[in-house]
Amino acid sequence: MVSFASSSSASLTDKTGSSSGSDSQDDSSSEEESSVSPRPSEPHRQTAPRQAAPRPSAIPAQRAPSQQTELTPSVEPSRQTQRPATSMAPNTVEVMRASHLRLLEHHPGMDELNEIRTAPIFTEAVRQYAHNIPGSATAKPFSQYGLLAGDISGLAEQDSDKRVFWNISAPSSFFICGSQGSGKSHTLSCLLENALASCEANVLPRPLTGIVFHYDTFISDTGGSPCEAAWLSSNKDIKVRVLCPPTNIRTMKRMYGRFVNVTVEELRLNESDLNTKRMLDLMAVTSGGMPLYLHVVNRILRELRVSQQRSGGSFSYSKFKQMLALEQLTDMQLAPLKQRLDTLESFMVEDQAKAFDMFTPKRGGTPNGGKKKNGVPQIGTDWAPRSGSLTIVDLSCPCVTAEMACSLFNICLSLFLEQPCDDVGRVIALDEAHKYMNDSAECQTLTEALLATIRLQRHLGARVVISTQEPTISPKLLDLCSVTVVHRFTSPDWLNALRKHLAGVSNGARLLEQAQKTQLGVPDEDEVDGIGALSLGSGDPGMELFSRIVALRVGEALLFAPSAVVGVKRKEGANGGKDVKRLAHGVMKVRVRNRTTADGGRSIMA
Repeated sequence: MVSFASSSSASLTDKTGSSSGSDSQDDSSSEEESSVSPRPSEPHRQTAPRQAAPRPSAIPAQRAPSQQTELTPSVEPSRQTQRPATSMAPNTVEVMRASHLRLLEHHPGMDELNEIRTAPIFTEAVRQYAHNIPGSATAKPFSQYGLLAGDISGLAEQDSDKRVFWNISAPSSFFICGSQGSGKSHTLSCLLENALASCEANVLPRPLTGIVFHYDTFISDTGGSPCEAAWLSSNKDIKVRVLCPPTNIRTMKRMYGRFVNVTVEELRLNESDLNTKRMLDLMAVTSGGMPLYLHVVNRILRELRVSQQRSGGSFSYSKFKQMLALEQLTDMQLAPLKQRLDTLESFMVEDQAKAFDMFTPKRGGTPNGGKKKNGVPQIGTDWAPRSGSLTIVDLSCPCVTAEMACSLFNICLSLFLEQPCDDVGRVIALDEAHKYMNDSAECQTLTEALLATIRLQRHLGARVVISTQEPTISPKLLDLCSVTVVHRFTSPDWLNALRKHLAGVSNGARLLEQAQKTQLGVPDEDEVDGIGALSLGSGDPGMELFSRIVALRVGEALLFAPSAVVGVKRKEGANGGKDVKRLAHGVMKVRVRNRTTADGGRSIMA
């Protein structure tokens, strides 16, 4: 009975398996389910399913991936096609694309006009061309400008206009160098004439305000040489004020007494004019090695700075001295500190400087009552900007060293620049800078301040002019200045300084010039309306330049200004048209114009 039942069930299974191949898969899966389902309820039959389980389970394990691969293409593409539609519609993509294309639009007329407006030097041909550009009526490319020099290179046509103008509207920087008597101070005075008062040489509806730093080592109790910029006072529209050390006020009044339109005042700093930065500069505090007392000064200034930020007050010099007096400094440390503070206090308002005396026998100092003149409290120098005014800071004095002058010039420069001056432009000039700019720490601080001013001249509305005999005082100034005017000199060392920092003297400039002539077949200046660049030859440009510099006459100069626009040329291509020509790596030979004010730099002959 048992064998019959088992054989009948086996035959039934064979018939069922042979009936259809498709049903075998379902049966195998059902067998797997039946073999798995009773396991929890029938633990005594777990041995048989474990042996037979791999055979039926191998088929679903191999076929399950095929089923998934058949279902995956039918589901995933639909999801992928729906995602872009839900994230961004086609019209949104087109709107964004149109917005991006508008941001990439090129406006040749306006871009060219903006480049012309910011050029420091331009010619008459460029001025006429700029007024014909669309949009020039509202932009006003050259609203304020002045005649600087005339081209004498001989490259321009006979009937062309050889005038060279300075664009006063745009902030710029000049570096003027040359030997004594070559015309440096004359060029500086011509620039100041153009910027401070309307005259026959300029178009200046809004005069600027200016400051000149001057220091002369030749000074005595009987007199000395005044700053040549003081002769601008011969123009009644230019108000000149001279600020001098209190230790030399009588001599300065006698020296500048020959000028009618000049007032002489003591340079006095208010306590409110001092701040943490100026005190650090005065103490020559740097990030390098410092003596111990300067570390103490730096810590006290930092603590005062934190207190000022909390209370909203200003710097208190008396509080600074009180905190400094509480420090246990030795006499050797107090000696250099006292020297620096005495220098500062000699230029401060007396009642503010002497409000607290820290150098007394009693440790901690003693407060003073201060001093008054005629019962009226003293006030410091007024730094408010005034259109058409010139301030000359003349620190020529036997008691003032070159290092001390650099520290005070740095303070005066920052006070001049921090005044609100939205509607009045500013011009900053350094006369005979080689007399006080050396390798000292104070000079390096002043140089860094000048470099920062030149870098921010567009935001400060400043025009910087540096006049010196030696171009080696600071190579960084040569790199940043937009215009370099080279008068006659005979030193090969000066030539090496120019050769490393001027675009028109490098060997790369000569190679570029040769490549342009080779490609075009003719010099570029042949098709230029205006003034062309001076060619220095294809050999050694440095020696060629040196021979031309030595041969310059008084008042003549070589002008380097890569961003200057000196002519109008035809555009390449079938469309034609015109475009401005920049001086780029070229050089211009010019003769500086005559002065409209009195000339005080003439040589005294026997």
